[in-house]
Amino acid sequence: MTGENCTEVEEFILLGFTDHVTLQHVLFLIFLLIYIITVMGNVGIILTVKNDSHLQTPMYFLLSNLSFLDLCYSSVVTPKMLVNFLVQRKVILYIGCILQLYFYAGLATTECYLLAVMAYDRYVAICNPLKYTTVMSKTVCISLVVLCYIAGFLNTSIHVGFRLRLTCCHSNIINHFFCDGPPLTHLYCSDTYKKKFMIGGNCTDVEEFILLGFTDHVTLQRVLFAIFLLIYIITLVGNIGIIVVVKNDSHLQTPMYFLLSNLSFLDLCYSSVVTPKMLMNFLVQKKVISYTGCFLQQYFYCCFATTECYLVAVMAYDRYVAICNPLKYTTTMSKTVCIPLVMSCYIAGFLNSSVQVGFRLRLTCCHSNIINHFFCDGPPLTHLYCSDIQLVQILLFAFVGFNEVATTSLVVISYCCIIVTVLQMRSLESIYKAFSTCSSHLIVVCTFYGTLLFMYLRPSSSYSLEHDKIVSVFYVVIIPMLNPIIYSFRNKEVRNAMKKTFQRIATSQ
Repeated sequence: MTGENCTEVEEFILLGFTDHVTLQHVLFLIFLLIYIITVMGNVGIILTVKNDSHLQTPMYFLLSNLSFLDLCYSSVVTPKMLVNFLVQRKVILYIGCILQLYFYAGLATTECYLLAVMAYDRYVAICNPLKYTTVMSKTVCISLVVLCYIAGFLNTSIHVGFRLRLTCCHSNIINHFFCDGPPLTHLYCSDTYKKKFMIGGNCTDVEEFILLGFTDHVTLQRVLFAIFLLIYIITLVGNIGIIVVVKNDSHLQTPMYFLLSNLSFLDLCYSSVVTPKMLMNFLVQKKVISYTGCFLQQYFYCCFATTECYLVAVMAYDRYVAICNPLKYTTTMSKTVCIPLVMSCYIAGFLNSSVQVGFRLRLTCCHSNIINHFFCDGPPLTHLYCSDIQLVQILLFAFVGFNEVATTSLVVISYCCIIVTVLQMRSLESIYKAFSTCSSHLIVVCTFYGTLLFMYLRPSSSYSLEHDKIVSVFYVVIIPMLNPIIYSFRNKEVRNAMKKTFQRIATSQ
C-alpha cells in the first residue's frame, strides 16, 4: 500500500463499539449518565474544597487538582463519543484527532505524576507530622502541581510530535472510540519501530543538516569565534552573577528581583541552546547538526524565547503594582502569586513551542539539507519543505502574533497606568525613583520585542536570510548579554549587592 503524508488525511472514521443502532442508543444513555456523574462529582469536590475553610490543607488542594484533571481528560474524549452514538457518520477531523490525543495523553500523564505527589503528601503527613505544614506549604504544593503539568505536557509533546512525522497509509479508519495512540499506530506506513525510539519520520532521508553560518572565510571565522566566545562568557558570568546575587542577598528578596533572576535564567538557557553549537561550527570544516538535534534546538529556543515574552510582560505588571498600588504590593505580588505566574509563563512557552514545532514535523523535506543560517530557526527551515507551508506560515504568524499582542498589550497598559500615576506625583524625587525602577525594564522591552516583531511578523515576501542572520545574532546572542549589564549598571541595589558579594569572596580568600 502506498503511503501519503498525514496532512492529506482530512478526517478519520471512528468505528466505536458497535454498528447496532439500538445498542448504540443504550450505550449512549449509560455513558451519558456516567459522564453527568463524573462532571457533578468532580465539580462538587472542587467547589467544596474551595469554599470550605476546614479543607484548606495540602491533601484537599491536591484532591481538587485530581478532580480537575479527571474532569478535563474525561471531557476530552466523552462528549465526542456521545455524539458519535447518535450520528451515522462517525468522523473526527485530523486536527481534532491530534488535539484529542495530545490533551488526553497530556492530562493522563499529569495525573500519573499528581498521584505520586499525593502519595508523597501522605508519607509526610504520617511519617513527619511535625514538619508537614512547612514541607507541604502552599508554595511547595503549587510548584509540585505545576511541575506535574509541565512533565505531562512535555511527555505528550514529544510523543505526539514524533507521531506527526510518520506517514499514513490510505486507510483513515480507526478501530476505536477515540484517537488513542495504539489504534493510530496501525494506520502508519512508516517504520513504527523507529518511532518507539523517537527516530524517523517524514524527513528520514535527511540525517543531518548543513549550517552555512556567516562566512566561508577561515580568518573571519576565527575572528567571529573570538568575538562571540567573549560575548557568551560575559552572558554566562552576568546572568549567573545576577541569579547568585539575588539568591544570597536578603535585600533583594522581593518580587521584582525574583522575576529578574528568572529572566537571567531564561537568557542563560536560550543563549546556551544556540551559542555553543555556533562557536563549535566556527572551528570545524563540516558545519552539521543532526536532524533530531536541529528540531530539539528549535523546540527549546522557541520555548525559552516565548517564555521570556510572557515573563517580561509579568515584570511590567509587577512595576505597575509597585508604583500604582504600593500599599497592596506585598499581597498582590506575594511569593504564592509570583511562582504560579512564572510557572504559567513556562507552560505558555512550552505549549506554543510544542504546537509550532509539531506542525513543522508534519511537513515533507526536499532533498536539500542546507540551512542558510547559523542555527535551526523557523524561517530558514521553511525554505527546505516541499509540502504546502501555508498552514505553518499562518500558524507561525498567528501564534507569534498572539504572543506579541497579548504580552505587548499588558506592557503598554501597565506603563500607561504608570505614566498617569507618575504625572500625578508632586515630588520630583518620587518621579525620579519611579522612572528609575522602570527604565531598565523599558530598555529590555524595547530591544527584545522590537527584534522579535521585526523577525517573525513580516510577510514572507520580505524575508532576507542574510539580514535575518544579523537580527538573529542580536536577539540570540547580544540581548542575553545586555540584560544583566542593563540591570546591574542602572540599578543601585543590584550594584551594591554585587559589590558585597565580591567583597565577601575576596575576604574569604
